[in-house]
Amino acid sequence: MDVDIEKHDAVKRALRAKGVKFVDIASDIGCPPSLVTMVSQGRRSSKRVEMAIASTLNRPPQEIWPDRYDIKKQGDMK
Repeated sequence: MDVDIEKHDAVKRALRAKGVKFVDIASDIGCPPSLVTMVSQGRRSSKRVEMAIASTLNRPPQEIWPDRYDIKKQGDMK
């Protein structure tokens, strides 16, 4: 996975605008806050964390991280 600090910062800003922090998402889904940070940065992969962030932002995860959901890239389409 590629680290994308600009995307990470955009996610943090969008959450902050809703009054939500990574620690809040971590608490909601029962994971360490560091995992939420690493997933947002692209250092780790977790569909559960991506879904929690996306749900909080009322956006599909594919819209936030299109590169992670590129079907052709994953080999699902020929």
